[in-house]
Amino acid sequence: MTNPLSNQLMHATLARLEATRQEALAIIELYLNAAAGVGEHSNIVAELAAAAKNLAAAEEALESLNRNFIRSTDEQELQENE
Repeated sequence: MTNPLSNQLMHATLARLEATRQEALAIIELYLNAAAGVGEHSNIVAELAAAAKNLAAAEEALESLNRNFIRSTDEQELQENE
């Protein structure tokens, strides 16, 4: 991706996915380690399952973008510079 707009869009997408990942991790940590966070939620298992699904989806999307666009772009730039 040598286009500046493409780079900016990719960075924004990665940042959003990383924020979703961090939010899911924080929610899971809160429910597992802070009793105050658990008291307001009657179905803690469902809440943990939802956070785990969000975490998995964000990580899968990050890996997919990295595998298909970031690594391949880096490899293309290396080949062009040789």
